[in-house]
Amino acid sequence: MDNQNMDANGHGPNGNLQLGKDTPSFVSWNWPLIRKCTFFVFMSSLLAMCAVVVAMIVTLPKVCNPKTMWYRGSVFYEIFPASFQDSDNDGIGDLRGVVKRLDYIKSLGVSAVRLNSIFPTSHYPEDFNHIASLMEVSKVLGNLEEVQQLSQSLHARNMSLILDLPLYPFIKELGKSEGASLIKVLASTASNTSDTEDTTTTTARPIITVNLITMALQHWIKYGVNGFYIKGLEHFPDLEDIEYHLAEWKDILGNERVLIISEEVLQRLNKAQKSAALQHIDLVDVYLNVFNGTIYMEERLNDLLNSDIAPKDPGVWIHWSLGSVDKPRMAREGVSSNFSITATLMQLMLPGTPSIFYGDEIGLRAVDDHLKEHNETKHLHHLSTMQWPLNFTQQFTTRETLPWLPKSSGTSFDDYTLVSRMIALRDRSPSIYKNAICKGDTVLPNTAIRRSGDDILIVERIYPRRNTFVSVSNFGQIRVTLDMTSKFYSGIVMLHGNNDKIYFSDFQIGPTESIIVRLDK
Repeated sequence: MDNQNMDANGHGPNGNLQLGKDTPSFVSWNWPLIRKCTFFVFMSSLLAMCAVVVAMIVTLPKVCNPKTMWYRGSVFYEIFPASFQDSDNDGIGDLRGVVKRLDYIKSLGVSAVRLNSIFPTSHYPEDFNHIASLMEVSKVLGNLEEVQQLSQSLHARNMSLILDLPLYPFIKELGKSEGASLIKVLASTASNTSDTEDTTTTTARPIITVNLITMALQHWIKYGVNGFYIKGLEHFPDLEDIEYHLAEWKDILGNERVLIISEEVLQRLNKAQKSAALQHIDLVDVYLNVFNGTIYMEERLNDLLNSDIAPKDPGVWIHWSLGSVDKPRMAREGVSSNFSITATLMQLMLPGTPSIFYGDEIGLRAVDDHLKEHNETKHLHHLSTMQWPLNFTQQFTTRETLPWLPKSSGTSFDDYTLVSRMIALRDRSPSIYKNAICKGDTVLPNTAIRRSGDDILIVERIYPRRNTFVSVSNFGQIRVTLDMTSKFYSGIVMLHGNNDKIYFSDFQIGPTESIIVRLDK
């Protein structure tokens, strides 16, 4: 540019400095626009990062509870299918009927349905013990395809299917395990090896004995069964190889399927057998007779919590039963339905895996037969047909069809709400669904069982950095006022939705009632 076009300060006509030939090109860039664009990109990136952080916070779980296997600490629902729901109007429940009621079961909050006896007998359901096959379904209930339909419907609702496998008297002896002899020889060889020699320990899968039991397990797994209760083992005269059979059965099932046996089986084993057997069992079924009084229950529960099946993780867990296909129903003649609900709420506070017998969640009563008109089915009266709310479009069967057992007296579905809320509380509270406190190699109990007088049972459940819960259950027939300030001060009453404050200095509880309290910290 000519000097004549410059002002006194050396600026050009537009007020810009005159650039020489050696001046870098970036000096002439449009820096105001660059600054605006950079600021826009920076703010956009900042907003994007904030949005990501907010999204992560929103999607985080509300609680960070310790996890367990699906069958540990959850609740099972035990069904005798012939008494649950009739779908073809023949007066007898069936597998399709169970499928029709899965939404009810799901709303209860359980994790698995446990089917009792589904196998063919000559007179099912009146005689369900003397089965003719371990691989077929009684035609009264349905067929194999309907078992698969049931398992698929359960899985679609995030529930599992457990099958009772009644061995005795269909199978009268357990027999030898083909892998047992080999294992015993290897163990003997290892024990005789000199300490100065180099030895290598190999853990191999057990040899699977081909027999009716292993074939039945493999058969039902194909139809979607997620676990088995092997029943009747306690009746076998010889249990010499039981630990090896259990190892085989568990190998067939794998880690995700559950293997259950009765406490009575363990009581027949010697110490070495029991120790070996417990390595292959997931749940041990324990029957708690709530009619024996709180003195018995306190002693029984504390003995179990300090036994070979004491709570530990990992390790075997207790499967609690208050009723079953071979046990009396809690609500029966001379016993109110409230007693059933009281016991069920107490059961749901115990460490382990509770199993609710169908109908106990509503206080379903055993068959009423005051006139003794049905003595021929007296041994089946605890298997009373399920009752449904009157506003349901379908009851157990149609009005034109008589159920296979006489109908029991009416029930209250208000209790169902309490039980479902208790299961929900259990599911979200490590203090209740965990069965112990594990710190490194140390396992500490998280349950305290106490009683007060002859009728009050108290269950306290704790867990580090979580709320502590207490259930107070009155199994007696009179209202009681307690002073428990030596142990507790105050808390919030759960399950009723009112969040009422309660003080243990003047704790009042009615007859056959369970009160669940979240203790104040």
